[in-house]
Amino acid sequence: MMARLFRAGATAAWAAAVFSAHAADPSDTLVRAGDSARNTTYQGVILYRGDDEFDVLKVQHRFKDGSEREHLVALTGEPRQLLRIDNRLICVLPKDRMVSIDRPAGMKNFLAQLKPERLRQLSQWYEFRDQGSGRIAGRDCNGVAVMPRDQFRYGYEIWADKETGLPLKVSLVGQQGEVLEQVMFTEVSFPAAIEDAAFEEPEVDASKFRTIAQELPSLDATPATTDEDRPQVSFEKLPPGYRVVAREQRPLPQGQEGKVEHLLLSDGLSAVSVFSAIEHHAPEKAFRGVSRVGPVEAYGRMMGSFHITIVGEVPSQAIRMIGDGVRPVFPIEVPPAANDGGARAQ
Repeated sequence: MMARLFRAGATAAWAAAVFSAHAADPSDTLVRAGDSARNTTYQGVILYRGDDEFDVLKVQHRFKDGSEREHLVALTGEPRQLLRIDNRLICVLPKDRMVSIDRPAGMKNFLAQLKPERLRQLSQWYEFRDQGSGRIAGRDCNGVAVMPRDQFRYGYEIWADKETGLPLKVSLVGQQGEVLEQVMFTEVSFPAAIEDAAFEEPEVDASKFRTIAQELPSLDATPATTDEDRPQVSFEKLPPGYRVVAREQRPLPQGQEGKVEHLLLSDGLSAVSVFSAIEHHAPEKAFRGVSRVGPVEAYGRMMGSFHITIVGEVPSQAIRMIGDGVRPVFPIEVPPAANDGGARAQ
């Protein structure tokens, strides 16, 4: 699963780039937020709460000369940092920490891409409701609820600063109305400027820390494919509104031969990652079945020697539909039986 800092940081990045409120119509509120929060320079302290996790982070965010930069530093637990320069995300984490920065909705900078046309599309799958007024971090806020219309996505509750439009509290809400994750400012200020030095990539001791970088995909994109370069898997059925928006391949870890393919599925707000690879070494040890940690659902299965893992901050119904409907595009490699030493065709 992903590191807590990335989960907290990416959630904060989503939150800080999307939601605001100043109009009576919640849709207008969200449209205004997509622009105002991206263009706001601010700094403060945020609390992240998820399941049994709790983190305190310092955040600095700047928009200058058309470029957006954000820097988060964990103030509790192990030293961790997250730096975002436009769509490039850089995580600095303890070297021995097992981590993936492929958060399916965490890659949670997606809300920053919310536009009027995106909102019109999302209205097929979500309902937007005004939640009235409240007070967060000593500032007056307006509330908006983003409520799913079916069982294939979670909802959100957002409290945004009336003056600036910056979201000061964002909650991920489960199917029974329970709070699954929450990011909330305890302190916030709006300086006229933040120096460049605040957004320089940190210099770290390579013996203790490692740096992981990734480009955040656009949810408006559709990955280009050719007959010679097709995805490894296809889908018999997807939850309504979900489609493939990003694709990448990486070498397998620890010097293993082969590659793992990552497909990102999204409805424009929620997101799910699908990882696929040939498992040559220990298929009997590969993750199978279902698992849940906080709001993150995971589903693993073997198809011959093909191992597929589906991970996302979405309800189990969505994960199951995607996982049960995924199929390898190429012929399935079946491992040899123990008693014949040869491969069987399937």
